[in-house]
Amino acid sequence: MITSAEHAARRAVLSEAVDGPILLMGNGEQARNLPLTPLPFRQDSTFLYYTGCQMPGAAALLIDGQATLFAEPPADDDALWHGVVETLAEAAERLGFAQARPLSELEDVASGLSGLQTLSVPDPTQTRIASRLSGLDLEYPDRAGSVELVDAVISQRKRRSAAELGEMRAAVEVADAAHRAAMAITRPGAHEREIRAIFDGTVMAHGMAHPYGSIVTVQGEVLHNFRYVNELEEGQLLLLDGGAETPSGYASDITRTWPVSGRFTGRQRAAYAAVLAAQEAAIDLVRPGVRYRDVHHAACLVLARFLVEEELLRCSPEDAVAAGAHAVFFPHGVGHLIGLDVHDLENFGDRACYDPRYSRSEDFGTAWLRIDLDLEPGMVVTVEPGFYVVPAILHDPAIRERFAGLVDFEEALSWTGFGGIRIEDDVAVTAGAPEVLSASIPKEVADLEALVGTRESPFG
Repeated sequence: MITSAEHAARRAVLSEAVDGPILLMGNGEQARNLPLTPLPFRQDSTFLYYTGCQMPGAAALLIDGQATLFAEPPADDDALWHGVVETLAEAAERLGFAQARPLSELEDVASGLSGLQTLSVPDPTQTRIASRLSGLDLEYPDRAGSVELVDAVISQRKRRSAAELGEMRAAVEVADAAHRAAMAITRPGAHEREIRAIFDGTVMAHGMAHPYGSIVTVQGEVLHNFRYVNELEEGQLLLLDGGAETPSGYASDITRTWPVSGRFTGRQRAAYAAVLAAQEAAIDLVRPGVRYRDVHHAACLVLARFLVEEELLRCSPEDAVAAGAHAVFFPHGVGHLIGLDVHDLENFGDRACYDPRYSRSEDFGTAWLRIDLDLEPGMVVTVEPGFYVVPAILHDPAIRERFAGLVDFEEALSWTGFGGIRIEDDVAVTAGAPEVLSASIPKEVADLEALVGTRESPFG
């Protein structure tokens, strides 16, 4: 649990780091169609980090270390439609604010402040208000706000406290139950929709939300596949990329891949073993001072050895990785930061996710490396290598020309229909060995084969 005292301490550190008054805006509700039916509300993560406030449309003003909460007081008829709700004063006390004022007073208070620093948020209406009050040109996410404030937020948010790690472990525990439930009802003749329903329902039954749309697919070669249209068939692999989000906003993000029939075929088993070995090699490097690009590189080398053994590559593993040829089968980065957002701090772009000493590569594959930082204790990252047979890549004329002497494209095309394998865990950087937060979720071949298909689906 993140206490109000921890939120207050975060605000104190931020105030000390930034010169001048600070305005933090939360997201507001947005109508799905009618104002009566809004979209599911999710608070801005930075606002949540410093306030713990889940009230739509709220704002916080920090002046000389003193914080004031601005929010809409409950309407007169709230008790009728929504039950008894806390007053603004009660909310402020619960959240650790010394004072609270109606949201209608924010404009008068903030407009008279000189040098007001603020940030854009996903809600465009709230961003426009922040822009007007501060005089800054804001647009989420490209024009994030005051550079001094952005850097201070990044510095605080990129490392997890003990309480934050506790929240993330809780999110992993629920994801564990959901992944196991999904594995258990997987069998030929079931449907992707059923597996998704069991996974998502298990998360909700434990009082948590979904940090992103769950990926549940037998077309694992489609990296972000949010379509649930396929009946499961013998011989297929099912990829499930899903997590849970605690009420305080902290996420887990885990991917597992398993055989629909409950048994890996020979080709599937070999590819799965290679991805698992690549992940283990990468996880072992998640230690203080290690550059995350080197974590990625370690996974690439292991996968390249497998690709050479399968005669998908015509060169040494080292030459393949140096040229980027391995990325024909592993075209994304090995992971990202995770915390209050699944891709934590990516709304601040490379300023948050790349060390100033390092530049983003333009090479195929490594261009999508989401972070390139020297790891520090308290950071939490995902490690998620994969192997994919993507027809669009294999048929791409530019790719075929670039890697003509390195990739055996005809042999690769014989793998068409294989799908994809990804194995992803959430890993905390400690002072010593890495802590795999999601280690309890089955990923060894024997454990997966023992669990798949062991329960009847509730859907018949």
